[in-house]
Order: sequence, then structure tokens, then C-alpha cells
Amino acid sequence: MTLRAALDALRKDSASWEHAASVTAKAGDEAAALYLGAVDLSWASLPSGLLNTYIELQNKAVRLLGEATQVYTDLSLALDKVALSYEVNDEQAAQEFKGVWEVRD
Repeated sequence: MTLRAALDALRKDSASWEHAASVTAKAGDEAAALYLGAVDLSWASLPSGLLNTYIELQNKAVRLLGEATQVYTDLSLALDKVALSYEVNDEQAAQEFKGVWEVRD
């Protein structure tokens, strides 16, 4: 695999994780906007604790989606940094060894 192909693969993977982050972020926003009250659930939702359970589950789903969004964003950024690091190192090596060996036709 050439350096260019490796860099392209890193950037493609980064874009995939960035997309996954946007999906989980949107899902988290949607989950946070959901609302069911005692009237929506059942007359027994308050005495049975169903409403509290629903709220706990909703909050946990929102929290987990937020954590997933952060992990996916961090993965995307890490892959971009690796690609940039490879590019910079390759450019530095090219400058360092310029003229040491020239290709003859």
C-alpha cells in the first residue's frame, strides 16, 4: 500500500467516524426532546414508579448517546492527526534526503 493510499484510507475512516458521531448526536437530541408524562403513560405510572423509570431510562439513553458521540468524534480527530503526522513526516524526509539520491532515466 502506498503512502497516498494509506492517507486516503485514514481520511475515509475518519469521515466514517465523523458521520457516526453526527448520527448519534442527532439521536441524542431526539431522545432528549421526547416527553411522556403521567397522563401519557398510565394512571398507575406515578404510584408504580413507571414515570420515574421512564425518565431514568431516557436520561441514560441521552447520556450514552452523548458519550458515543464524543468517542466517535475523538476517533475521527485521532485518525486525522495520524494522517497529518504521516504527511508531515513524509515531507520532512523528502526535504532531508533531497539530492542524496536522484532517479536516472
